[in-house]
Amino acid sequence: MDKSTLHIKNHLVRQIEDKLGWGIGATWGNKDFEELSEQILKKTSKRISVTTLKRIWGRTEWLANPSMATLDMLSEFIGYENWRAFVRTNEHELPKPENVKKAKPLTVWIPVIALVLLGSFFGFFWKTDANLKKDVDGSKTYEPEDFVFSSRPVSMGIPNSVIFDYDVSAASDGARVEIQQDWDDTKRTAIDKKDSIATSIYYRPGFFKAKLVLDSVIVKEQDVFITTQDWLGIIQKNPYPIYLNSEDIHKEDRMAITPDILADHKLDPRTDRVIVSFYQVKDFGELYTGNFEMSVLLKNDFKEGVSGACQAAQVFILYDGGAIGIPLAKKGCVADLELLTFEEFVDGKKNDLSDFGVDFNAYVRLKCVSKNRKLEILINDRVVYQMNVPDTELKIKGISIHFEGAGSIKNVAFKKDKEIVYQSDF
Repeated sequence: MDKSTLHIKNHLVRQIEDKLGWGIGATWGNKDFEELSEQILKKTSKRISVTTLKRIWGRTEWLANPSMATLDMLSEFIGYENWRAFVRTNEHELPKPENVKKAKPLTVWIPVIALVLLGSFFGFFWKTDANLKKDVDGSKTYEPEDFVFSSRPVSMGIPNSVIFDYDVSAASDGARVEIQQDWDDTKRTAIDKKDSIATSIYYRPGFFKAKLVLDSVIVKEQDVFITTQDWLGIIQKNPYPIYLNSEDIHKEDRMAITPDILADHKLDPRTDRVIVSFYQVKDFGELYTGNFEMSVLLKNDFKEGVSGACQAAQVFILYDGGAIGIPLAKKGCVADLELLTFEEFVDGKKNDLSDFGVDFNAYVRLKCVSKNRKLEILINDRVVYQMNVPDTELKIKGISIHFEGAGSIKNVAFKKDKEIVYQSDF
């Protein structure tokens, strides 16, 4: 598959993600690919296997050359007669072939929760490889120190504009210079080498790695920390989430996103997959991954239809550069769960995650305790998992909690040495 065709295929994948509204494909679990396969069958009367879909999305061995029949089915799924019709309609929106970057498989974690589910949920660890990039005359090698790249959010809250200050005067006159918002290389904006300021809007809170890109090579990275003013409730939609009013989600003794709130936004979790999220992203002070305790009571409040089949939930503890992701669901759905440790994804299809199957008829007590380079996960006061903690302590940056359908939380707390660092007021 040549570069132009490859880019059009990736464009097709993104349009399918937008149609589904489940967040980016890198955040999907096996259940999502199974549901996509069923939706394609319902729409086209033809089936694409879950394995093929995972390969197209780069979740297993990447499929660079899908068959024409597969491309026709994917195109038909989003309303086109076939692949050729999709190409004809979308060619004009694509970059010129010489600017197309070869796609990489989506194989690792997205440390941003953009969720969404989420979300992903979500990533890539990108490696800056500028020192391997020669200038167009073949005689010069770029070093990260050759460039200046920094960021500054203009306010608190979401959405938030970020100002990037840069100096790329060391680049050759013919170089293509871009800024990339986060892990997603489709979110690149070309910038003028002669300028020194560029701006970008972030629609979700979290910790991001923005990138300065020179001729498709990442030459420098910059941390972007988008905070919330307090708890933020979101209905996950692509490309823009729905922000909920604080007074709508704050109840007397809990915080909740209810089916009534979804109905106000013309969403029915019985017939469509709906993901809702709570975020508290802030600087908690001297709270680090090597010594902390987090606790929360949570409950998935929706049991019906598409979104309520498994009553799935996921809690992410965000730290500087990544996240710990703890999944919960009905016991019958634990094979679809994925646990994110400091080091890896733990797949419920290959590992026993049955202890993460819960009964959401009552609130579930989730606790994480990190001490002596070990982190224990407790559910209803019983240890269900233990993971290693890196020697390098990383600062805790926030928490996000996600539900399929609807959900509620209360009694959120962070502690250090048994002293309360943060406690919710609900």
